[in-house]
Amino acid sequence: MVSTISALRRPALALLLALGAAFAPLGGQTAAVQAVPAQAPDYQALIGDYPHPGSDGAKADLAILLWLQRTRTADDVRRAESEVVPDLALFAPVTGRSLDAARFPLTRALCAEAQDAVGQEIGRLKRHFARPRPFATWPEVRPAVRLEPSFAYPSGHSGWGVATASVLGVLEPGRRPEILARGLLVGFDRVLAGVHHPSDVDAGQRVAGSVMERWLAEPEHRRRLEAARAAEW
Repeated sequence: MVSTISALRRPALALLLALGAAFAPLGGQTAAVQAVPAQAPDYQALIGDYPHPGSDGAKADLAILLWLQRTRTADDVRRAESEVVPDLALFAPVTGRSLDAARFPLTRALCAEAQDAVGQEIGRLKRHFARPRPFATWPEVRPAVRLEPSFAYPSGHSGWGVATASVLGVLEPGRRPEILARGLLVGFDRVLAGVHHPSDVDAGQRVAGSVMERWLAEPEHRRRLEAARAAEW
């Protein structure tokens, strides 16, 4: 089962590391920035339908949920609880910066805009797919954090983690792997806490990665990222 958990995390990690490497460094470096595609991707087609009850995918989701439920520690639960209302402060240990509003207003504004861009797409997909949360389908799943009334697929917290990590990873490229790993952990902890299926998290991270590829390639966003890095980093 450990290998199953690792397999859950690998695709999104590979996506984020590729995303982080795809864009030119800030500060006048010469690597080329990819052009923004004229048309936004079909995010519904990108992630496809969720695994329905009785399918092999749904059985795999449940097996992972129950394994994490049996093995999660008190520290794991405390960390998941700290992420229920996510804030930039979650990234302070891996960036080496406080990321408080007084000292990092430009960074926070950029992160908020990226999070909103991802959140809009994920919200639309949630309403389309209307997947119940795992605890609503399987009574043996016992959530460890506050329940939410929204649909499950794709995971909004997972998208938030990717959006935030994508911005911060550009501003602090020397710590990009740690930053991206912390962003992925926000999504993983939603499975650990029993409030999302693994497939919800994978879908949320893939949507967010695609949204952020376009977002980071926008010239105006690149200009503002440069300004934020010069002023605050």
